Amino acid sequence: MGVPRAILLYLCGAALCLTVSQALQCYSFEHIYYGPFDLSNMKFLNISCPQGCSESVLSLDTGYRASVTMVQKGCWTGPPVGQMESNDMALPPDYSEMRGCRTHLCNAELMTHDVLPNLSAAPDPQTLSGTECYACVGTRPEDCTPEKSRRVQCHQDQSVCFRGSGQMTAGNFSVPVYIRTCHRPSCTIMGTSSPWTNIDLQGSCCRGHLCNGDAVNQTFTSASATSPPRAPLVMVLLLVLPLLAGSLQSP
Repeated sequence: MGVPRAILLYLCGAALCLTVSQALQCYSFEHIYYGPFDLSNMKFLNISCPQGCSESVLSLDTGYRASVTMVQKGCWTGPPVGQMESNDMALPPDYSEMRGCRTHLCNAELMTHDVLPNLSAAPDPQTLSGTECYACVGTRPEDCTPEKSRRVQCHQDQSVCFRGSGQMTAGNFSVPVYIRTCHRPSCTIMGTSSPWTNIDLQGSCCRGHLCNGDAVNQTFTSASATSPPRAPLVMVLLLVLPLLAGSLQSP
C-alpha cells in the first residue's frame, strides 16, 4: 500500500522548511558616506548565506577633515586566516577593517563612525610646512574639482601637493575615488590591501602654491612609479577568532 500523495507532499515540505531554517541569516547592506555614518537605527535586509556573515569598512581621507567611507555587509566567502599589518604613516590616510563571523545576524558590529581612527589628526607639535594645497575627496571627478575643494595649510613635513585617483574595493563592491591633498616630498602611496579589501591609488605630486588645482604640469615625482610593491596592509582585521571559534564548536 503506497503512501498517500498528501503525506508525501507534507514530508517534502517539512524537509524543505528544515533546510531553509538551518541557513545562516546575515544582514545585507552597501553604501558610501561622505562624512560620519551611524547605522544603529537602520533596518537592514536579511539574506541567507551558506558559510558565514561579513562586514567591512574602508575609508580614504585627505588628512584635512574630508573623507569617503565605504560600508558593506553580506555573506562571508573568504579564507579563515589572513595577513594583518598596519602603517600609521600612510599618505593619503586610509583605513580598512573586515570582520567575518558564523552566527545568525552576527555582522552588526561595525555600525558607527566611531570604529574609525582619527585620520585627520593635527600634527604634534602643530607646525605647518608653509605649503598650501587643494584638498578634496569624492567618487566622481566633479566631486573633486578645484571649485569644490578646500584650500588647506599643509602639516609639518607635507610640503608638496598631490592629486590622484583609484578604487576602493570590498568583495564585489567597488567605487572609484578622486583625491587632492598635501603630501610628503617622497610622494609615496601606501594604500591598504588584503585578500578581502583594497584601496588602490595612483597619482603624482607637484611643488608650488595650489599646484594640484588643475592638470599637474609640474610633476617631479610619480607616486605610482616610485612606490615599492604594495604589501598587504590592513589596519584592523577582526575575523580570525570568530571563525576559528565557530569551527572548533562545530561537530
